[in-house]
Amino acid sequence: MESRNIHTVFLGILTTIALGAVLHFLQNVFVPLAFATLISLMLTPLVNRLSKLKLPRLIGIILVMSAVFVVIYGVGQIFYSSLYNFAGSFENYQSRFIQILREIWTRFKIPEELFPTMGWTQNLIDQAIQMTGSFVSFGTSLGLALIFIVFMQIETPLSWRKMKRAFPHRVNIKVARAVSDATRQVARYLILKTMLSALTGALVWLSLSIIGQDLARFWGLMAFLLNYIPNLGSIFVLLITMSLGFAQFYPDWNRIIAVWVTMPTIQIVIGSIIDPQIQGHQLDLSPLVILISLIVWAWIWGVAGMFLAVPLTVALKIFLSHIEGLRPISIMMGSGRMSKSFIRNWKKRSKKN
Repeated sequence: MESRNIHTVFLGILTTIALGAVLHFLQNVFVPLAFATLISLMLTPLVNRLSKLKLPRLIGIILVMSAVFVVIYGVGQIFYSSLYNFAGSFENYQSRFIQILREIWTRFKIPEELFPTMGWTQNLIDQAIQMTGSFVSFGTSLGLALIFIVFMQIETPLSWRKMKRAFPHRVNIKVARAVSDATRQVARYLILKTMLSALTGALVWLSLSIIGQDLARFWGLMAFLLNYIPNLGSIFVLLITMSLGFAQFYPDWNRIIAVWVTMPTIQIVIGSIIDPQIQGHQLDLSPLVILISLIVWAWIWGVAGMFLAVPLTVALKIFLSHIEGLRPISIMMGSGRMSKSFIRNWKKRSKKN
């Protein structure tokens, strides 16, 4: 019996590795499909509401998709124009860093031979070019995803009928419950995350504009986009805006301190106070699991995988919780906090016993 369990575990590990390899090599197909599925979950309530207003579903889909296209086009225009301006001003920032370092070296009488080479700036430029290419690829995937979304929205009313026909009666209840819980949870997370990301981006844009930092609109947009990547995205925006703010405003310490105080405050208030209050314990993922999922999905799908890591992991955790033999894995993936529903069910079982 034990040997059979060991074989099952190893078979599961090998299957997971093989599945990851397949997803990696076929990312041009699966990345747009994954984005389409997640965005479709966010749009479905809006399309359904338009249908309740006695508007034909096809017309509702066209209206919603037109609005989505306008938003994505506007964001893309702002992003690429701002990225172009940032690339053009990068040499100015580089010369400012060299000037500031030389001033520090002279003030503290540090030997000239210890002056650091600025080779890291070329590496930074290469990384920026690489990231730009990733975002271009990401944009291409998003364009294909829009096509998938249209067909998914048309298909939605028929999917539940197909599921009822595809699965036997007993299995149908479990599958339907797992799909329902996963879609509801992921959709709720994405909608709230989008609202909080938009708030973060708006505050960063407004704050840096008031302080006078260059490319405030670009950093606001980056704060919005990278806020979907837990922890790492906000840390990246935080460090780069504080560094560039120092290079731009030195020796005006009032503005430097304003940037250094404002940026962490925005991230702490929204990320550590507002987000947990709104999301509550609904996400219920261990921070270690989130970090591992970011690494794994980044290896599989690059930048796009980092954006998709959390919602895909949430969906996986929910599906595992509906499979009796795999429920312990779902529990281990959790944060360890007991939700209200868990406590309520536990009390009911205690009373029965």
